[in-house]
Amino acid sequence: MRQRFEHTLRTVLCAAAVLLCCCRGGTPVRLSGEEAYAPRHAEGYSIYATDGASTVIEIRNPWQGAENFTTQLFVSRGGELPPEGFEGATVEAPVRRAVCFSSTHVAFLDALDATDAVQGVSGAEYISNEKIRERHAAGTVRDVGYDTNVNYELVASMRPDIVFIYGVGGENTAVTDKFRELHIPFVYIGEYMETTPLGKAEWLVPFGELTDRREEAEALFAGIEARYDSLKMRAAAFAGRPSVMLNAPYRDVWFVPGDRSYMVRLIEDAGGSYIFAGEESSVSRPISGETAYLAARQADVWLNPNQATDIGELTAQNPKFTDIRCVERRRVYNCTRRQTPGGGSDFWESGALHADRVLRDIILCLHPEAAAADEEGMYYYERLE
Repeated sequence: MRQRFEHTLRTVLCAAAVLLCCCRGGTPVRLSGEEAYAPRHAEGYSIYATDGASTVIEIRNPWQGAENFTTQLFVSRGGELPPEGFEGATVEAPVRRAVCFSSTHVAFLDALDATDAVQGVSGAEYISNEKIRERHAAGTVRDVGYDTNVNYELVASMRPDIVFIYGVGGENTAVTDKFRELHIPFVYIGEYMETTPLGKAEWLVPFGELTDRREEAEALFAGIEARYDSLKMRAAAFAGRPSVMLNAPYRDVWFVPGDRSYMVRLIEDAGGSYIFAGEESSVSRPISGETAYLAARQADVWLNPNQATDIGELTAQNPKFTDIRCVERRRVYNCTRRQTPGGGSDFWESGALHADRVLRDIILCLHPEAAAADEEGMYYYERLE
């Protein structure tokens, strides 16, 4: 049954593709050699202009360990065809039907008021966006599965213009090979590889390009950037730089990020000092629980202790945590304020875009003088009691 479905689907899709090309009767455009948008912070993409209305989005190294990996997506407008010899996928703009394999993709589309385009998600229980949760409950947004359990028949039946995917330790060939076989366009989104908060946020622009809302995306990002820089300058004026520890042990191993990571940059920009500094890297490294404990005793603030939501839960993991200074003083904060019943976190969803909002939270965690004068309170973070 499944083989017959896939054979029929491939036949229909191939015929449709041939018919579409014949109806267009267009000629291939050429790359102009200029960037239609040059990112100021993001390192993982560029958007190139053509001699027509179409553009090419280039994605670079979208997963950890990738070296010199590049892929391109032709964003067609007005029936224009890709340049001769172009080997990437083609998508018509504006995208009207999309499948998102990460909740951050939903956040970017939501910022552009384009969640109506979302037809499918991967892991609906982890999505924080209320519009998508309501539509999933109503059956108009479907959960397509994840990892080795992707429902390819369901994805194909949605006839998506594009599928937004991500890679972790390499190309997810089990998924991408199947999408190629079914002629389903996809694009890697590598915002999680960016080492700066504004670099992550700037991935809003490719979503704007695909939805024909690039000018709006650029304006939204410029606002985030301006507010972030203003908050950073404000934090630099505080007298002290409290020392900060991150994370908590997992199976007796404590993973701490390197100095070039997203969270460490946030700590520095919020006027803090990272207690595990000294490793010039963007990836996390394991250290022993004892090593981490000795360092943690000197920390002023503790951020992101895994899934702990109160001090009792934290000290139950290890009674020795009771003697840590920041625990005694209740200077422990976690990004658990906005969670879904299924365990999803809006910090990792909309927080990828709203770098200014995240920085403001970290400033309030690190500087009591800022918190005392604040009336709104934290958005993603909460203090553990």
